[in-house]
Amino acid sequence: VAGYDLTFSPVKSVSTLWAVAPVEVAAQIELAHHEAVGDALAFLEKHALYSREGARGVRQVDVTGLVATAFTHRDSRAGDPDLHTHVAVANKVQTLSGKWLAIDGRILFKAKVTASETYNTALEKHLRTRLGLTFAPRPGTEPGKRPIREVIGVDPALNQRWSTRRAAIQARRGELATTFQSDHGRPPSVVEAIQLAQQATLETRDAKHEPRTLTEQRNTWREQAEQVLGGPAGVAAMVTTALSPGRSAPLSTVDAAWVQDTAHRVRDEIAARRSTWQVWHVRGEAHRQVRAANLPAAQVEAVVDLVTEHTLTLASVRLTSSGDGIEEPPELRREDGSSVYEIAGSAVYTSQEILAAEQRLVHTAGLTDRH
Repeated sequence: VAGYDLTFSPVKSVSTLWAVAPVEVAAQIELAHHEAVGDALAFLEKHALYSREGARGVRQVDVTGLVATAFTHRDSRAGDPDLHTHVAVANKVQTLSGKWLAIDGRILFKAKVTASETYNTALEKHLRTRLGLTFAPRPGTEPGKRPIREVIGVDPALNQRWSTRRAAIQARRGELATTFQSDHGRPPSVVEAIQLAQQATLETRDAKHEPRTLTEQRNTWREQAEQVLGGPAGVAAMVTTALSPGRSAPLSTVDAAWVQDTAHRVRDEIAARRSTWQVWHVRGEAHRQVRAANLPAAQVEAVVDLVTEHTLTLASVRLTSSGDGIEEPPELRREDGSSVYEIAGSAVYTSQEILAAEQRLVHTAGLTDRH
């Protein structure tokens, strides 16, 4: 491919508050968004950006960094406030030896969810530091889905009013699922449901509207917000509540016991959904757990690192062998000391409980004294 599109979008309540808050507050929200995008890109450059050299690209090598440009959009195709940034990444990186080669897309693809969670955590951190905003899980989350954290004080009714695009997709997806059930006599599988969702997204996609200035957009959004919240006083009260959320939850104390407990929660959450995992799954879940812990902003990244390492080394069982017994010279090692012949983040892990369950199944399969 010629390049990659990385899209970073905050939860709806952030865009909602940004759309109706005073200009100086909206500017702080936008700056926090840009800082969070920068943190996510820094994560990718540090952990997930490589190129490949040698026959069939057998050597995975370090590079100097991304070549990219960012475009920040203010609204959705439906015209609702939707602050988000597209980062167009060129598929060319420079190796430390000076060669210009393609990105190793395997790693970039695997790290995309982790990059998204890095952005989400960083955004909460920067908004808490800049404006004192606090977040809490959105009520009414669908069963089986992870809770989404929204800004406390932002009216859910206004979030819903400005989710026109999502509502249209959901309605069309329901229609497609009903038709599928009628045609096949069964509900769609998980993979088929994803395909139906993609089809619904494309079929409900509006043409892009005429461009509007930020002033025009803010005036329109203000009118719509006043209709939902009962006039200017309702909008002002919501903004005041969001910026003055009252007494926040006490900061968590990070010690060895807290890290150990959190690491086991991370492992258990992942194990409930999959039988094996890699560092990308663990780091993404570590971000979700740390976000909910209300830690001091300066500690967040270090604690995510600690929880990730603890989950992999002490709470999980490594299935991938550690090396092949051959000691590579420094010339065949990356900057972190790993071999260029080892794919970054490829080690596979599981848990003792899953291994024990497999053993029970194998043992039971060998019984011959009953059906």
